[in-house]
Amino acid sequence: MNEKQIQQVVAEVLKRLLPHAGADGKRGTLIVVFSGATAGFTEALQQIRSFVLRGYSVELVFSRGAEHLYARHVWQELEGFPNVNPLDDSKWLRTVKDASAIVVPMLSVNTLSKLSFLVADNLAGNVILHGLFMGKPVVLARNGVDPSDAGRIEPHFPGASTVLAKAIEERLQVVSNYGCKVADVSQLLASLEAALQPAKTLTIRKQVNGTKTRAIERKSSIITAADVLQAHHLGTQLLLRNSAVVTPLARELAIKHGVVLEEVSR
Repeated sequence: MNEKQIQQVVAEVLKRLLPHAGADGKRGTLIVVFSGATAGFTEALQQIRSFVLRGYSVELVFSRGAEHLYARHVWQELEGFPNVNPLDDSKWLRTVKDASAIVVPMLSVNTLSKLSFLVADNLAGNVILHGLFMGKPVVLARNGVDPSDAGRIEPHFPGASTVLAKAIEERLQVVSNYGCKVADVSQLLASLEAALQPAKTLTIRKQVNGTKTRAIERKSSIITAADVLQAHHLGTQLLLRNSAVVTPLARELAIKHGVVLEEVSR
């Protein structure tokens, strides 16, 4: 039996055994986007395996650069893991609508820069940006854009100035403000599951002459434009509990209408 045949046997064994170990894809679909970075590649693959083993179904998207650099190797490394499929280009918008979250384990400077300016000129960018527009959790690994990351393969950034490093941090902050969760590639699963925790409580309170007259509570981990408009109508502030995600449109309307978004920990 040659090496290729052995790999095929191993893949078939994995396909049969892993669903019995919890890898049944029933926890929801994750869209995993590779955008051409190289740092943290080995850990990125391990995180995807962890997603599958935790019961998620995974659909992979590659930018043109990522497709050229390592798409073939990614598929080889994930062979045998069930519920891992390519995203259907013709149905990508529907898939984003139905997905539980978007994860970007290999974020390039190019994609980060475009995202920070709300530019989506390819499938990978469209998936990420529309995920944000729909209020989906979007988790980004920062390793691919960090000049000092030890896992970088190429290109190396030994001459990156402090100005360049600051520009990258500013762009990361911008996308964080949009609602992205930025984490180390080794923490993607933990960050994802934190973002997918059962809905937190959002309390809207209105006071008249210093006396609380009304309290509205509902379950939500995402603050939408509708929440902001409701608070504006009531003339009150929004209390955000446990780091609820605020959609870009909700934040814009809050500024426009003077609605205070106050984060409280409890």
